[in-house]
Formats: sequence, C-alpha cells, structure tokens
Amino acid sequence: MRKLATIRKVDAIRPIEGADAIELAIFGGWQVVVKKSTEITHGMLVVYCEIDSVFPEKPEYEFLRQDKFRLRTKKFRGALSQGLVFKVEEVLKNDSYKEGDDVTSELGITLYEPPIPAAISGEVVGAFPSWVPKTDEERVQNIDVTDYYKTDFFVTEKVDGTSCSFIFDENGFHVCGRNWEYKETQTQTFWKLAKTYEIEDKLKKYYDESGSYLALQGEVIGNGIQKNVYNLKGQDIFIFNIFDITNRFYLSTTEYRTLCEQFGIKTVPLVEEKMSIEGMTHNDFLEYALGQSKLNPKAQREGVVFRSFEQTKINQGKISFKAISNKYLLKHGG
Repeated sequence: MRKLATIRKVDAIRPIEGADAIELAIFGGWQVVVKKSTEITHGMLVVYCEIDSVFPEKPEYEFLRQDKFRLRTKKFRGALSQGLVFKVEEVLKNDSYKEGDDVTSELGITLYEPPIPAAISGEVVGAFPSWVPKTDEERVQNIDVTDYYKTDFFVTEKVDGTSCSFIFDENGFHVCGRNWEYKETQTQTFWKLAKTYEIEDKLKKYYDESGSYLALQGEVIGNGIQKNVYNLKGQDIFIFNIFDITNRFYLSTTEYRTLCEQFGIKTVPLVEEKMSIEGMTHNDFLEYALGQSKLNPKAQREGVVFRSFEQTKINQGKISFKAISNKYLLKHGG
C-alpha cells in the first residue's frame, strides 16, 4: 500500500524569489509551498501528504473542495508545489510518532484512482488475484537514489493509460484491471485484446513447455482512455512486466523482451537499453523524465520507468521506480 501521508523531517527551507509570504519546504525529492506564518522550520518533524492523496470530506479540509479533496501538482509564484504539509499536532492526536511513520489511515486519506473508462467497463467477477503483485512503482522522489548507483537499469516510457494484467495459473485464465478481474464478454476491452493476441493460448503453451505460470502486466491506451493523449485509434496493450508466478520472480529485461517478441505483443517504448544512474540527483531524474512520447512525437510523455536489468526475486523486492514529468502533471492536472 502506498504511503501517502508520512512523518517527515524538513530537509530544508528555501526562499521563493519575489515572494514574501510563502517559501519552499523540501522533503527528499519533493518540494511544497508553505506559508511563512505556519512556522514550518528546517529539521522539524511534520506530516507530509503526497500528490494523489484524497482527503475525507471534513470541515478541516474544506479548502480542498475545489479539487475534489485531491492533492495535485501546482505552481505558486512560479514555484512548483507537490503535496501538503501539516504540523503533527494539527492533524494527529498525539506526538509519539517518529520519522518515517505511515499515517495515511489515521488521516483517512485514500489514493486517487482514475475512474474506469466507459471504454473498458465490464462485469466484475472478483478482486485482483492476491498472489500476483500489483503494478505501482515508487516515485523517485521517495527513494534514496544513491542506494542504486551500482545497479544497471532498463528505462522505458511511462505511458498514460489504464493498467491491465493477463494471468494464467492453476485456476485458469484471468483478465484484470488494476483492482478487479473481469468477466469474459465480447465487448470488454481487455478481453477483446486477449482474444486479438491469443494470450490465453500462448500462456498455456508456455506453461506446458516450461512448467511456469505467468502474468503479463501492461498498459492499455487508445480511444476513450485517459483523454487518449497519443491520439491512437482503437485500443491496444503495451506490456511492461512479466511475472513468473510459479518461481516468484520478475523476468529479466532480456527475457521479458524476448518473450513479448515471441508472443507478438507490443512492449512499452524503450528509452534506454542499459543505463547507469551513478551521480544522478532527484532533479536529474525529473529533468530526464521530460520529453516527447515515442508513441506520438507531438505529445508530451508522462515520464519514464527505471527497472533493474537483471531478474528480480519477489522476496528481494523489485528494484523499480518512476520519474513523472512535472510539465505533464501541470498540463494534465496530476
């Protein structure tokens, strides 16, 4: 579960040029505009709430109503602001919390989930299978990038669509969105794509030959999905991960690409084959995220995703994270 609200130490307070009443509070790779009158200071423990946090409709959060109680990326006096900061005593009942504590549930905050597009709606048959990890990379602002300076990464474009998984296991074939499994119908988009690419047959054949069950995880984009910023006709699937359910690991970059090619299924656009991130800062990653989409050079790309080049066991933790373009977020309200 994503930590949307955490106890953080203010890493720095920085002035905003030309602004007398506001300043920037820095938390790792994040920055938030705060009023000077709130007396948020360097080194203070505070509650930091990330963008995409949705607050409960309570009187104390009424100032968020115009954004439907969701935190978005904004600019104030030219300064980027991502999130919200509270003094601990303003929103929590005691001061026994320590740095790093997750207080998302205490505040009643939930993660913003885009509405399911009408183009992919269908009858739900159950929750997303719990034995397959969901796809939700951590944002680069939340990690210590120096931990991965010796790791090589495969970099792909982060495409703005809706999550989809095709899963074959001992219980059969499952077609899922981010949170739900869908019933097979002739009109459900994910199922139409599964039929178009004959995914069930290919996963069955792979199991027969290898003894491993697989989950293909990707992004569906096109007409009726997230404003279709790429101006694509129809809908299509772009795979970004393959998870070996039987052996509990993510396929290496080479294995993932080879298998998608064998299956005749598209992968998300490649940005860089093998990249060292040594010496990069959070700001470097955010600059790197800028650019035009490889799906349509007239469209801004949403960002980039870094995944470790080698195979990753699930119990070792997947080494992956994303850098989202702030330019894209400001334009599209993220």
